[in-house]
Amino acid sequence: MISEMKQAIVNKLQELYPTYPIYMDDVPQSLTKPAFIIFLIEQEYKKRINSKYTGRIRFDISYYSDKPTAETKLDSQTVQENLFREFDLMGTFRAINKKSEFVDNVLHFTFDIKYSEMKVEMEAQMKSQTTNTNI
Repeated sequence: MISEMKQAIVNKLQELYPTYPIYMDDVPQSLTKPAFIIFLIEQEYKKRINSKYTGRIRFDISYYSDKPTAETKLDSQTVQENLFREFDLMGTFRAINKKSEFVDNVLHFTFDIKYSEMKVEMEAQMKSQTTNTNI
């Protein structure tokens, strides 16, 4: 489920910014700016009735601008507006609780995705059968 969510986020970012590199869960030493890095920062998972579960995952999309320091905040604000406006629906997942902050010349755009799932256990059982052939 988490890998499907991450792929939906990547697809949405590629749709909005097709030329920007997108990294997962790690800041590479050779970071090519402008770039996005997707972090999974928090997860909740709760059991409901029977085999039903609910979950909430919080993601952080960090944006690293390639503009000079004086222009970084303005560039990041433009990206921030686009993310707030366009990051409602990513495939079948909906972003909620969207927030952003600007820390050390990096834009951090955070949001939650809530989901429900049901575990289906399938057991293959072989039963023996006896047949009476006496007539």
